[in-house]
Amino acid sequence: MSMQSNSKLSIKSYLDIYQILKDYKINHEENRSFALKHKELETKPIELLLLWAKAQRHRIKGDLISKKYAEYSSSINSLFGIISLIFGFLVGFGLLSYSGKMPVNVIYYLLIVVAIPIVSITLSTIAIFTKSNTVANFITLLFPMHWLESIFKHIPFKKRIEGLELPFSSKFSKLLFINRLQLYSLIFSIGIFLALLIMVVSKDIAFGWTTTLQIESSTFHSILSAIGIWWRDLVPSAIPSVELIDMSHFFRLGERLDSSIIQNADKLGAWWKYLAMATLFYSIILRLLFWLFTSFLLKRELTRELLALNGVKEILHNFQTPFISTQSSYSERELVLDGEKKEAILKDKKELYSAVLGWNFTVDEINLVNDNKDIKAESIFQLGGGNSFEVDKKIVDSLKGTILLYVKSWEPPTMDFLDTLELLVENRAIKRIEILPVGLAKDFYRNREEDLDVWKRKVGTIKSDKVWIIDYATK
Repeated sequence: MSMQSNSKLSIKSYLDIYQILKDYKINHEENRSFALKHKELETKPIELLLLWAKAQRHRIKGDLISKKYAEYSSSINSLFGIISLIFGFLVGFGLLSYSGKMPVNVIYYLLIVVAIPIVSITLSTIAIFTKSNTVANFITLLFPMHWLESIFKHIPFKKRIEGLELPFSSKFSKLLFINRLQLYSLIFSIGIFLALLIMVVSKDIAFGWTTTLQIESSTFHSILSAIGIWWRDLVPSAIPSVELIDMSHFFRLGERLDSSIIQNADKLGAWWKYLAMATLFYSIILRLLFWLFTSFLLKRELTRELLALNGVKEILHNFQTPFISTQSSYSERELVLDGEKKEAILKDKKELYSAVLGWNFTVDEINLVNDNKDIKAESIFQLGGGNSFEVDKKIVDSLKGTILLYVKSWEPPTMDFLDTLELLVENRAIKRIEILPVGLAKDFYRNREEDLDVWKRKVGTIKSDKVWIIDYATK
C-alpha cells in the first residue's frame, strides 16, 4: 500500500530535502523503484519528490532543521500576530475616540486605512521586483516590522534557530519577509475594523472632516466617490452625500465648534458605513489579495530553490528514467525445451503478459525488471520467498494465458521452484510459461552464460512444450 503524499511544498519539506541530500548517495535503482511504486504521481515530479523525502527522512542524522525552524516560525508568528491585532485595536480606538466636544476627523482615519495600505503595497511591490538588493533593503527599513524583528532578536525562542544552516537565498528571504509583513498588516487591519464596529455599536459617534487645504464639499465628495469606486454601485448608501459632507465640515476654533455641527450632530454618525467599507476593501480585501499574491510568489520561488539544490535534478531524472544500461542494446532469443530438442528463435515484438511472476522477488524488484526490459503485464505476483506453498498454489490456480516468470540466474533451481513450476504446467488455463533468468541489478540484470546453462539443463527436466527459456543477450 502506498503512503499518502503531502502534495504541498513547504519550507519544512524543503528543509527536510536539503538535510537529506547532504549525506545521501544517489541510487538510480532505488529511486526508479520508488517511482514505479507510485505511478499515480508520474506526471507530478514535485509531489513524488516530497513523498520520497518523507520515506527518506530516517536518513537525517541529528535534529531536524525543519522542526527547529517550524518551532521558531510558529512562536514568532503567534507573537507578532497578537501584537498586530492588539496594536490594530488600539489604533482603531485612538482614531475613533470621541469625547462629545469634537467630531472624529474622518481624514485621519482614511489616511490609516486607505493611504497607508496603498503606499505599503506599492513599496512592497517595488521591493519584490527590483533586482537591486540595496534598494530592497532600504525599502524594508521603512517598515516597522523590520525594527520589531531587530528588537526581538533577543527573545528566548530566537535561540532555536541560532547556528542553524538555513539555505535560503537573499531573494527568498526578501519574499518571506514581505509575505509575513502582509499577513501581520492584514491582522492589524482586522483589529482596526473590529474596533470600528465595536465603537459604532457601543457609542454614538459624530464624524466630521477638517483640513487646512481649501477643499469644497463637492470636490471632497468626488474624491470620496473615487475611493469608493469598488462598492459605490453595490452599496450606494455607503457613499456620503454632498449634503452630509457639507454639514460635517468643521473648523477648529480653539475648543469651539460651528453651531451647524452641533445642530446636526445626530446625523453625522452616518459616516461609519463609508469608513467600514473603506477599511474592508483597502485594508482587508486589498491586503488579503496582495498576501495571496506574495504567497504565490513565495511558493514559486521555493520550487526554484528546491530544484537548485544539489542532487534534486538527478533524483527527478532517476524517477523518470528506466533502470537500464546505456552502453549496450539487447536482442531477445527464446529456447523451447522439448526433450533433447532445443530450437532458438527471435521474437518480433514483446507480448502483453497476462501476469508476470517473480520467484524469490519482491513486487518492487519485479517492477524494476519490467521497467528495465520494457515488459508490460496485466498483473504482478511474487512466488516463493516468504510465501507458503498454499499461497503460491492459490496464485498459480488464478493464472491463465501467457505468463512470464523471473528467476535469479545466479541461484540454481531448487526443488521448491520445480514443484511450483509443475503446478504452473498442470494449470490448463496457462497456455505458455516463459522463464527469464535475470542477473544482478548492478549488472542491469544481464545474466552470465554459465548460469543460464544451469537453468536450461534443470528446467529441461520438465517435459512440457509450454515451458520456454528467454535470454537477453547483447547484440
